[in-house]
Amino acid sequence: MLARHIRSFGARTCGYIVSSKRIQRNTCRNNFTSVQVDVPWGKIDGKLWGSGNKQPILAVHGWMDNAGSFDHIAPLIENHPILAIDLPGHGKSSWLPRGIPYDDKIYMIALRTIIKKFGWSKVKLLGHSMGGVMCFNYSRLFPEEVQFVVALDILAFLSTSQAQQTRLLAYGIDKLMEFEKKMTSKPPTYTENEIIVNWIKKSQFQSLDEPAVRSLMKRGCGKTEKGQLFYTRDFRLSIPGFGPTYSRENCMEMAKSITSPYMVVRAADGPFTKDTYWTIIGDVLKKSSQDFQYVKVEGTHHFHMTNAKEVAAAINPFLDKHNIS
Repeated sequence: MLARHIRSFGARTCGYIVSSKRIQRNTCRNNFTSVQVDVPWGKIDGKLWGSGNKQPILAVHGWMDNAGSFDHIAPLIENHPILAIDLPGHGKSSWLPRGIPYDDKIYMIALRTIIKKFGWSKVKLLGHSMGGVMCFNYSRLFPEEVQFVVALDILAFLSTSQAQQTRLLAYGIDKLMEFEKKMTSKPPTYTENEIIVNWIKKSQFQSLDEPAVRSLMKRGCGKTEKGQLFYTRDFRLSIPGFGPTYSRENCMEMAKSITSPYMVVRAADGPFTKDTYWTIIGDVLKKSSQDFQYVKVEGTHHFHMTNAKEVAAAINPFLDKHNIS
């Protein structure tokens, strides 16, 4: 039943743009099929690796990345199709209308829209960084509709105090209004080398290398008639203050709602060095989740791109155990 939704993308026109023949032939894991889903503000763009004979794992990237974040690891996920999406404002997906900031709620709406349109009774989630947090959030909102979660170098929301939230939100509101005035201007352009250097330097935690950046550039850059490159992501994504703001106690209560199998893969050289971040919520998930697993793999924050083989080797047994339909 679930596989039928994937195979019939091309036959239906209610928001899906995919060739069903290409999906059925797409058995080489280095190839992918483009996917588009209509949403009220435009489209969600993505890419599907693997056959359409099985419901795919929905892969969610981190902040300022895109579906190309999974280019390196998707071919190594054995026997399990992967559908990676560009979140709103990222990659090839539509930007939000003017005056509307990006936050965790719009990402939940995007995920929910995709899942409902595909008709999945239970979703299989794979998320990196912010994408992993969104998987955590979705799992506590709809615990009975999640088959499993794999979170890469993240566990839950990073807790913030009320004072921090107040300061950031006040700053963010003014910054959003300032940015809105720039919406009609053309984006800055760069040479290919400038883009690569800037992306590595300004990436979160500076954990990207050149091959990883080139993968992200395929969806994250456009080209002018003169051959110059520009970022396709919405520059409003960089505005702080509209992100999720929850206390540690809030996060612990959220974790109590999560019942599905849940795997956390931590980067040995990742940015979240305090063990308490992992253990406090992890201890809650050990009790609430049907099967909570926590492993550490060598690499930095983007280790699923820079050390994909080891990360895939860590998660494949978990997927084989729980990805049964």
